[in-house]
Amino acid sequence: MIPREVIGRSIEGRPIEAIAIGAGRTRLLVHGGIHGDEPGAVEAVERFVTLLDGTGPRVVAVPAVNPDGLAARRKDNARGVDLNRNFPARSFCPGAIPGPTAATRYDAGPSPLSEPESAALAALVAREDPCVLVALHQPLACVNFDGPARDLAARMAAACGWPAVADVGYPTPGSFGARYGVDEQRPVITLELPRPASEGDLAAAVRALLVARG
Repeated sequence: MIPREVIGRSIEGRPIEAIAIGAGRTRLLVHGGIHGDEPGAVEAVERFVTLLDGTGPRVVAVPAVNPDGLAARRKDNARGVDLNRNFPARSFCPGAIPGPTAATRYDAGPSPLSEPESAALAALVAREDPCVLVALHQPLACVNFDGPARDLAARMAAACGWPAVADVGYPTPGSFGARYGVDEQRPVITLELPRPASEGDLAAAVRALLVARG
């Protein structure tokens, strides 16, 4: 069994675990389950990790950033915060912010990294300084990119069959991509599976992640 490091704990005390495979500088840091109603993202990361044998570039994976949300089958963490609006991007807006429709509102939290789950992920990124960052989500079935990742997105799209897009169609202030892709100009991919994710969808996501690993 691959060792897992506890990098933090959720609001309700559940461990947030990271898996590191390979040596040298971290080529890829990938995470899933930042939204608790996206279990396919968690499963895809877990399946990807099982294919790695340590002979390729170093990969660090966090399958489930939001274990409380996953346990409750809800998008937000136990305080009702959307963790993917809680990063210290220039676009961060505290409190309730608009979602993809006029009726949708997200709670970004009172301040950036106010939540232990997003803080644990941000600390891991700072420690590992990866070359490429990939976030897995559902349900848009696309390969979204931020920062200098257009070419990588095209290659990943060819591997999984979902389109590469620069915009998901609505603002995402305070998101992981806004912080690390837009602000820091790192290559960031948001790999969106359909929901529910079929066996074929999970296999497609794993193929795309293998491309990101290089």
